[in-house]
Amino acid sequence: MMLREVDKLHLLALSKLRGVGPATLEKLARVPSLAEHSIDELSVLSSALKKALTGPVSWSESLQAARKDLDQADKMQARILCSLESAYPTLLRGTPDRPFFLFVRGTLHIEQEKSLAIIGTREPTENGRTICKRLTEFFVTQNWSVVSGLALGLDAVAHASAVATRGHTIAVLAHGLQTVAPKQHDRLAREILDSGGALVTEYGFGVEPSRHNFVKRDRIQAGLAQAVVMVQSDLHGGSLHASRAALEYGRLLAVPCPTARDLEKKEPKISANALLASGEDAARMELLRCKPADLSRLVILKGREDYPLLEDRIDQRPSSGLIEQNSLLP
Repeated sequence: MMLREVDKLHLLALSKLRGVGPATLEKLARVPSLAEHSIDELSVLSSALKKALTGPVSWSESLQAARKDLDQADKMQARILCSLESAYPTLLRGTPDRPFFLFVRGTLHIEQEKSLAIIGTREPTENGRTICKRLTEFFVTQNWSVVSGLALGLDAVAHASAVATRGHTIAVLAHGLQTVAPKQHDRLAREILDSGGALVTEYGFGVEPSRHNFVKRDRIQAGLAQAVVMVQSDLHGGSLHASRAALEYGRLLAVPCPTARDLEKKEPKISANALLASGEDAARMELLRCKPADLSRLVILKGREDYPLLEDRIDQRPSSGLIEQNSLLP
């Protein structure tokens, strides 16, 4: 779908109104010559918009804020993509809770569907760092784009390893493109852009990080990827948000087995991996909050020899995201 800049401006303004969500925006985006309709005419088409116009933000204020977003995007050489445009990531468009707008700085992978997320705890073991680095290097050399969240710990290892291997990587942010969080990853963010990767977010310019934003960010990581690899996590780790979302979206979830050394030391940050690798199905389902059938898409990686098998499983995945059987389960 081709979207005129003036129509995009009006859709951006509509998104600033409280109560106007992605479903309403997608409906209104299909109105021919949207910008030529008055806001009162559009409100007749949507009860959500009609109610939003009685809220604290006026239509003129929303238009002003949208113009600022477009100006800021132009200054930062960023793009604002809507879910109906062909440039919007195909895999993310296939998720039921996709954001209507995606703010992109840098370059998305030329093969958008050849993408997987590599994520994990902010406090990994040395073995976890090694596994993360090896996984990233393997998939990058096979021309996969590596998605992660630019967080401390394993996210940073995944991004840095992709850059060092001259591969493509996407950092999903929990805030607007005007900043980088954590601040110590300013340089890493620049390296991602300089290497041909991208920074993406559903949040407009000026939005600062918040706990709620990070949970939504994790779902976008899963939405952008054919599979999520959870390198290490404890039983309450944030990485579980993306892991659960992967199964919910019909994607694969891969979990490396903890090393014998980490098991012997009873490292707390491997507890989720240990349970998923060797626990009962009931415990797995409770942790992942999934249905029995979803466990067919849980892939246990026992070692480096399983990396090509994981790639084969992803390549065999139907476009719907459904996988019939998991040949890698122990």
